[in-house]
Amino acid sequence: MKLKQIILAAALVAGLANVSNAATTVYLTGSTAMRSTVYSALIASNAVFTAVPTYTVYQGGTSNNNAGNGGNFMAFSGTLVGGSGTTIIQCHWTGSEAGIVDVVSNTVVVNTFMDSASMDGADHGTNVPTTISAAVNLAMADNDQAYSRTKKPALTSGAEVGIITFKWVRNPGWFTGTNVTDSMIKQALRNQGTLAVFTGNAADTSSYVYVSGRDNQSGTRVNALGDSGYGILTTPQQIEMNSLGVMQLIGGVYIGDLGYSSGGTLAGTLGAVTTNATDSVNGGSGYSVISYLSVGDAATAIGKGATELAYNGVPFSAAAVKEGTYTYWGNEYIYKANNVVSASDADKVYGRLVTSIPTYCDGTKAIALSAMNCARTGPTTDPVHN
Repeated sequence: MKLKQIILAAALVAGLANVSNAATTVYLTGSTAMRSTVYSALIASNAVFTAVPTYTVYQGGTSNNNAGNGGNFMAFSGTLVGGSGTTIIQCHWTGSEAGIVDVVSNTVVVNTFMDSASMDGADHGTNVPTTISAAVNLAMADNDQAYSRTKKPALTSGAEVGIITFKWVRNPGWFTGTNVTDSMIKQALRNQGTLAVFTGNAADTSSYVYVSGRDNQSGTRVNALGDSGYGILTTPQQIEMNSLGVMQLIGGVYIGDLGYSSGGTLAGTLGAVTTNATDSVNGGSGYSVISYLSVGDAATAIGKGATELAYNGVPFSAAAVKEGTYTYWGNEYIYKANNVVSASDADKVYGRLVTSIPTYCDGTKAIALSAMNCARTGPTTDPVHN
């Protein structure tokens, strides 16, 4: 390379470093179920940024397949609408409950966002970036803080931006039905879900139906436990299994307050055939699994062999959600940390997301409030038609 080219290249690198150093960074976390909708708002021109931003994705998309909306880590760089200079929005989707905890704490969360060297404008597929520690400014949550495990201190700034939808599915086990009820769910969550509870056949007492679900940082779980009447704060008895249908020993137990941090990881296990698998909890051969997932993750599970279930006799549809006849859905919020200063970049991002997210709700996985014909305050209340 000629000397002039070397000098120009070095100047370019130095210039990019200076831009990165001068940029303001906003840290956003929370709901894994809502990340694809937020992603759509963040990459749109004139929604949050004045133009399509430069963005980097890890742990979600496959390189160059435009599947970055499923990434666990995201970073976006550009000029904010109503702003100036460069702003970076860093996202790490850890779950609604984890997001509320982080935004309430106003303290640094260890090893949770990409470092600057990882933000190179590429889709890195399932790779994991090098991470840094930072304090969270904003969080997406699938429920009002009043229905969270973390109710205090209260967040003074929060706005409902849509409805997030969920489904129940089953794996290919001994339970072959197409519907699940609150009673079935509650018994399975107590480790009392004999197959007879699900089939109505008095002879089906030697096999069990288990719940495999999310950990206690998940808003999907908050809505599943609340809507079924089991209780948001009641400890569930859940299992984990691998993609071969083998129950996993976690912390010395096969069943307890277990759960996956990612709905995508959970979905990847639910195609496992367990009719001949060892039941490590209650003994015997063969068991069944039901599970709760976002609509997007449910599609992944169904693609691997799982079956979608109606809930309390009502099949999922956007129309059924809008009318309140299908009730497994959450009120989607964005929350701002109490120490975010007015007119700061974090405050601007909050305001633009409140305004733009409803536009990017797809009508199925996420539904704009203006499209709903019913409303409720949270998963332990009944929908009331408008």
